[in-house]
Amino acid sequence: CSLVFFKILNYFVLVTSILTTLTYASEDEWNIHDFGNYVVTSVPGEISHGDKMRFVLEKKDCNKIGVMFSFLTYKNSKVPELQGRKVPIKINGSETLNVADVLLVKPAFSNMAFFVMFAAPEYYPLNKFTEGIMKDYKKDKVFSIMLAKSDDFDPEEYFDLFYNNWKIDKLPEKITEAYQMCTGKPDEVLQG
Repeated sequence: CSLVFFKILNYFVLVTSILTTLTYASEDEWNIHDFGNYVVTSVPGEISHGDKMRFVLEKKDCNKIGVMFSFLTYKNSKVPELQGRKVPIKINGSETLNVADVLLVKPAFSNMAFFVMFAAPEYYPLNKFTEGIMKDYKKDKVFSIMLAKSDDFDPEEYFDLFYNNWKIDKLPEKITEAYQMCTGKPDEVLQG
């Protein structure tokens, strides 16, 4: 139980740090930030520019990567009830359902909208993840996430736009930079 609390607390600190440094980049512009215990590289969405894809390295193990993404919605006041839920997602239009945790729902723009932060439920081996995502990206020519409908979740009830895609051509280069920042060794090569 205390391990789960610690993990949630770490995510909360990371999400709060990310929210205090929101920047709007130009098209295809990547950002890398050191948040103390985490290094995060992000890229803006192509459909909704403020919605970012974030790749997270935790300094206690720089060889694992977490994935976070955000959607902004103006839809309705029921959005806060999503916090803490698991919601189905589809990656690159696949028929296979994956799941994302809703980490945070935060009011935005004088309570006219909600910023919703999602995360993959686990960290993945860095090299295997990067190679796999780039293989799919080169094959599909897109990296997209769509919130999917299930028996107990309909994204159309909560979101105006419930899909986005990101240009991740520079992911290997940016992950290498984030990894070097994470390890504190500017010339260190990613470990397999």
